Order: sequence, then C-alpha cells, then structure tokens
Amino acid sequence: MTRIFPFAVAVILLGACTPPEPVFTSELDIRDALAQIQNARFTAHLSNDVEASDSHWEREVRIDWLRSHAVGDSTYDLAWQYADAFIQDGDTSRYWGHLWASRLTSISSDSLRKASNWDATSSNNANGIPNYYASMTLPVMLTDTSWWAEQVSDSAVRVTWEHLLPSADETERFVLTKTSIADTTDADYHPESQEVQRWIFEAPHGLPMRYEQSWYLGDMAYGSDIAIDWEWELTNEGAVELAVADWVAPEWSREPEETPAVAGGGDGDWFEEAMAALPAVGEAAPAIEGLDLAGAATSLSDLAGDLVYVDFWYIGCGPCMRALPHLAHMEEEFGPAGFHVLGVNHHQDAKTVKRYLDRRELDVQQAILDSLPEGYPVVAYPTWFLVGRDGSIIERNMGYGEDTAAFLDSLVSANL
Repeated sequence: MTRIFPFAVAVILLGACTPPEPVFTSELDIRDALAQIQNARFTAHLSNDVEASDSHWEREVRIDWLRSHAVGDSTYDLAWQYADAFIQDGDTSRYWGHLWASRLTSISSDSLRKASNWDATSSNNANGIPNYYASMTLPVMLTDTSWWAEQVSDSAVRVTWEHLLPSADETERFVLTKTSIADTTDADYHPESQEVQRWIFEAPHGLPMRYEQSWYLGDMAYGSDIAIDWEWELTNEGAVELAVADWVAPEWSREPEETPAVAGGGDGDWFEEAMAALPAVGEAAPAIEGLDLAGAATSLSDLAGDLVYVDFWYIGCGPCMRALPHLAHMEEEFGPAGFHVLGVNHHQDAKTVKRYLDRRELDVQQAILDSLPEGYPVVAYPTWFLVGRDGSIIERNMGYGEDTAAFLDSLVSANL
C-alpha cells in the first residue's frame, strides 16, 4: 500500500495542475474572452418570419473568419458561403463568396462569377459581407470592440443582463436584452410599435449561442421576427487561417460573357434607365388583368373613362406601405369625381393582402397577379402611373417620400 500511495498523490497533484475553466461574473468577462479569439470557424442558421406577408425563409451561413494581424487594423478576412431556403414557395438558391483584403468575388445561383473592389474599412461596408442578413450571422462583437460600450450608451434603449447558472441540460449563460423605449411625444409614435433584441452567450468561452430580434411598426402593421443560432467548430486554430488564405472560387463558376443590358445594370444612371424602360407619358397604358380580393376578375379596362392611379406595390416595401393610407384618402376624396386607385400586387396572394389591408382599415382596390403584366418592366417599388380618362399615361414615377402626398393631390386635382 505504501508503494502505491505516492503515485496516487501524483495523480491528484497532476489533476490539480489542470487550469480550471474561467468563471464569468459579468458581461466584461465575455468581452475579454471574445477579444482573445483571433480566428474561428462556425455555422449560423438564420430564420425570418414576417406575419404580415405570410412569409418564412431560412439562411444557413458557414464562415471561416480571421482577425487581421496588422497592428491597429480593425478589418478582418473571411471565406463564406450561404444557402437560402424560401419556405413559402420552396425556391432554394445558393451563393458563394470570398472577401480577402479589398477584393470581393461572388458567385450567384446561376454560377455567374462577378468580381469587384471592396473597401472593408469603409463605414458603408463595415459588416464586410455585402448582404444585410448574411452580415448579421457574423457576430458584431468579434469585429467591433466598441460594441460593448454602445449597449449602455443609448438612452432610448433599456438594457438588462441576466446570469443563468448551469443546469442539468444547459451550460452557464449570459442573456443581454435590449428593449426600445418609445418616445410618446414623437409625431410618429404608435402604441403598438416595439423592438426587442436578445443575445445569449455561452460560458466559459463567451461565444454567442443565439440572437433574437423582434420588431413591429404599428403604423404600418408590419414587423419581423429573426433568430440566429450559432454552432462553433474551431477557434484560434491554424486551420481556419489557412482556409481563408487558400480559398478560391470553385471551378464550376463562370465569368460573365458581357454586361447585361437591363434597367438598373451597368455603369449608367440606374434611375434614368429604369424610368426609360417604363411606358412613356402620352402612351396608352398597357393592359392589366388580375383578380380582386374576392377572387373575381378585374382589370384596368374596367375603370375606363375614369382617372386611375395604378400602384405597383407589395407588403414589405416600406414606402409602399407608408403610401397606402394616403392612397385610401385620395380614393375617398376624389372618388366621387371619377378617380380610382388600383393597387397591383404580384408578390402576395389575395388572402394575405386582404388581411393586411383589413387590419389597417384601408379600402384600396387591388389586382392580384402571378407576375408583372406585359409592358410594365417594374424594377423598383412603389412604381406608379396616373392613367387619364382616355387610357393614356399622364404621369409616372417611382418611390414615395415626404412630399409625394401633396404632389399627388395636386396632380389628381389638375386632371379630374
């Protein structure tokens, strides 16, 4: 027994020399832990639900991320790929991209390869990935050291921290919740508007496990629920750095044969190209045929002899949704004199559009289509046309801003 005892002591001492896992007591511990991460490989799964448009889609992003080694350089390098699944219509498309230094190569779902200069240090390109939703999957606290201080610097946001101790089925966690505080004196205040963001961090490594964002604009009856779940594979390992440095576009990608001659493409003025492609003022308005919200056939020709405001829109387009109350007001004010609004929607079905308009108590006639009608190459929303009593186009434009309402009222009044 005496011969075994020293060995047992050695085993105990060896175990005692193993560094214990760090114990987190505050958000600062998480910040310090994340600051030690120089590279990482992870997969993020993002889901998005929009109740107003009855849509759901998911995005899975795989990223190899590398912090820049240059002193004082806050940029980073990464190789990334993401796949979209639009559950509403079953359409799935895949995209591949690479950001290295200041050169971006992207590959679209049709295997077309495009390359362009990319300034990762620009404030406009701070996320690195040139896509809002894909950029959300790269945790901001990895790339922005000032993020932690910003959590408590905004008086319009309430920030709370919750420390959840380990349980039988979950690790130790920290939960950061940010809730917007509404300004009830603001002219745009709406009691149903709200925004909540929540981060869940894992201890002892400080890595984010889940992000939740829920917002709702009461005045537009529109909101979104987003959730991101991360799975971390490697951190601070050379394999990640090598993967980023050696990443090249797959062989199956092809170079564009020529620049597509479409509105919004090329080096020209996008707005002017898009407007030039639309039916011109003075021309006869092309036919529009669809179904109304009750499922009956409806068309632009049904309103022949009246002044008609044709509004191409969809649920989810902010300017479109802001315009709707005024369009309903125009119908009410000018309708008795022979004026009508005809909304044209080829993005959502009649049931969804009706539910949305009913919730906002808006009565705006609609033509629901499966696709854009021939003769209307619309590329931006809203795009609108004022069609005269003789069927010709009096005016057309894109967008809806602060001054648009007054302009439309004057335009309609002058042409009744």
